Parts: sequence; structure tokens; C-alpha cells
Amino acid sequence: MPQATALPPRRRIALVAFPGVQLLDVAGPADVFEMANSFHPHPHPLYELLSVSARGGNTATTSGIDIATVAADEVVADSLDTLILAGGNRQGLNEAIQDRTLSAWVRRAAATARRFGSVCSGAFALAEWGLLDGLRATTHWAAAAQLQRRYPDIEVQADAIYVRNGRVWTAGGVTSGIDMCLAMVEEDLGRAVAARVAKQLILPVRRLGNQSQFSSLLESQAGRYAQLIDWLRRHLREPLPVERLAEQVGESPRSFYRHFQAETGQSPAAFVEALRLQVAREQLEAGASVKAAARAAGFTSDEQLSRVFARRCHMTPLQYRVTQRG
Repeated sequence: MPQATALPPRRRIALVAFPGVQLLDVAGPADVFEMANSFHPHPHPLYELLSVSARGGNTATTSGIDIATVAADEVVADSLDTLILAGGNRQGLNEAIQDRTLSAWVRRAAATARRFGSVCSGAFALAEWGLLDGLRATTHWAAAAQLQRRYPDIEVQADAIYVRNGRVWTAGGVTSGIDMCLAMVEEDLGRAVAARVAKQLILPVRRLGNQSQFSSLLESQAGRYAQLIDWLRRHLREPLPVERLAEQVGESPRSFYRHFQAETGQSPAAFVEALRLQVAREQLEAGASVKAAARAAGFTSDEQLSRVFARRCHMTPLQYRVTQRG
């Protein structure tokens, strides 16, 4: 007789919320896992979803819509497979960070969960509770510089969609939580199921963690430096020291550096590198060689592009091009 195929274990997922939470930080991941339940080939749902807060009950979101939550002390911490902290407004997040009941419960759950992580500013809670020390992490690009200053032991990757360190995951912000959870579903159930979920969500492409939060839209939102960033894109093949950028906007180099970092969340040099990397990725996605992509983006050589790819994306340019063909 053929042996029966063993069913995968039921996986309990806790999405941690608080008053002032960003609704999509909870709803996006929840929809991914719930849709995966309907697409995986086994007869029972794989994922059991819980919305958890410090006190339980209806929890207000930034959009004014309440979500029903279970009190943390009613959930056995070591029963969780996956734990995800959502982000939200500053007041609500700070109150959640200072809540001793919630912080103790999250620490206990993180110690035994198969994986845990955050979406957007939820990374600040994990960082404050010591759960990101010595790791790579990301948060919303606008808050990345603040996260790096406040927690210097963390290697903040400001432009990553999401970052994985073993069982610790962090997503950049808002919709990137969907990308992160699609990657979790792919790990659990395979690429085919994750692709079906992405299609059901009408996502034109399933973004990888090493893709960038930055886009032309985000660049245009850089406030006082929007015109400078347009100028940068036209001059990426030229040397772009901070002195030249400061001259372009009529500021001293020191003042420009300080104001630019406050406005964009990155140093001028890091931002220029991110822009060049974005152009190089676009070239590679279009089928360009590594040398041609490096030249188009303003890198001094394909070796320099490879070093930047290794540091920011943890893969080679050729490996990246292969992923885009999938």
C-alpha cells in the first residue's frame, strides 16, 4: 500500500497590533496567509491567524477602522510559529514599546517561534526590546536614519523591501509587509502557491527582499530636494561629491549634508549609490551585461557594481539578473 503523505503542522501566526496601528501592516500579511490557506493542496488550513494586542478587544487603527484583537496574556507564547509586529503612529508605538506586559510576551514568543519580525516602524519595538542587536534590518525608508542613530548595533538597510536574518524578518513599510509574507509562504508551501496568492492580490510582480524601496515616486517626495534628485538622475555618470550637490542647491556642504539626511533619511553619498543601484537593476532587468549596467548607472567599473550588490543585496549582479527572469 502506498504510504500516506504526512500533513504539514498547523502554524499559528500572531499579528501584533496596538492603538494607532497601521491597518495595512496587519491586513496585508493576514490576507497573504489566509489566501495561502485556500491555495495549498492539503485538506485543512495550514495557518491559524490571530490579531494580538496588549489588552485585547477592539483596537483602533490610523484609518479609524477598529480590528478585533486577543489579549497577549490569553495566547500561550510558545504556541506560535510566526510573530509579526505591525507599525503605526508614534504615540501608539511608543506606548506599546513601554508596555511591560506586551514586551515580556513578545520576548517569550520570539524566543521559541520558528520566525518573528516586523513591518515598518514595528522594527523600533523589536530594536528597543533587544531583538535586533547585531542583525541586519530595515524599516520605512523615511525612518531608517533614525533607527540607525538610535540603535547603532543594528545594520539598517534603508532601501530594502524586506530583510531576513535566519528566523528574523523585517519589512520596509506598508505594502512591503505583503512582500515579506509572500516570501514566508514561498518558504513554507513553495513558489507556485506564493505566485497564486500574488496573482490573487493583483500584484504585477512578486518583489524580492533585495529590491529597493526607492522609486521615481519616492524620489519625487524628497521635499526640498526633489529638483536636485531629478538633476542627479541626469548626471549619474559624472562624479557627484557632496560639494557639487551642495553647490547645486546653494548650500554649504555641511548644512546640505545635515538637511539632506534629515529630509531623505540617507546621507548624500548613500542616496546617490542607491540611485545608481536602481538604474543598474533596471538595466540588468532589461538584459544588459554587468559592464553595460555599471556604465549606465555611473559606477566606475563592473567590479564596483559587484561590491555594491554584495553589500546591499547579498548577491551578484548576474544572480540578480537570473532572479528577474523567473
